[in-house]
Amino acid sequence: MNKNMLAKEVAVSEKVTLSTAFKTVDGVLRVIAETLAKGESIQLRGFGSFVVVNKSERKVNDIKTGKPITVPAHKSVRFKPSKETLTKLNK
Repeated sequence: MNKNMLAKEVAVSEKVTLSTAFKTVDGVLRVIAETLAKGESIQLRGFGSFVVVNKSERKVNDIKTGKPITVPAHKSVRFKPSKETLTKLNK
C-alpha cells in the first residue's frame, strides 16, 4: 500500500473527503518525519513505536569489486510493533 492508497482507505473508513484524507495523511507523516529528525521517539499506543538508533561505522565488502569499504556512522529508524499489531499480523 502506498500513500495514495492509504489516503483513499482513510477517506472511506472515516467518511471524509479524499482531500481531507490526503491532508491528514500528509500531516501525520510530516510530523512523524520531523519528530524523528529531532532524534525523538514516537509511541503510538496499540500500533507501535518508532525509535531513532545510531549505527556505528563498519567495514563491509563492496558488492561489485569485493574490496573492503567503510560505511560511515549514521542514524536509522527502528519500528517496533505493539502486541496488538503483532496479534493482528499473526491471525
